[in-house]
Amino acid sequence: MSTRELERVEVMGRVAKEQLKLIDAAAMLQLSYRQIKRLWRRYQQKGSKGLQHGNVGRVSNRSKPGKFRRGVLSLIRQKYSGSEEERFGPRLAAEHLALEDVLTSPETASLPLNSYAAASG
Repeated sequence: MSTRELERVEVMGRVAKEQLKLIDAAAMLQLSYRQIKRLWRRYQQKGSKGLQHGNVGRVSNRSKPGKFRRGVLSLIRQKYSGSEEERFGPRLAAEHLALEDVLTSPETASLPLNSYAAASG
């Protein structure tokens, strides 16, 4: 859980013990009274897990398939690993991988793909 979520759990716990009122919890968390009521309902139904972000544990929509990731990592280990003086950073590694047609989208690298074409020619 994030720090913000943990803070919400703590405040809702105090509301549950009747140490705080919802209006005071709203002020502490800097949320509106309506939002606190929604959070309180979720806390009563699901406990602290109800205050956790809904996408926790899901795979990112932007992630690459595992087979692709393993292939790229093995290529990096084979070709681009070495002593500290021989290694280079992620940007240069991304350029070299783009030249080998490994990278498929500009989001994968730190530079747009058209920059790689200029670098290779």
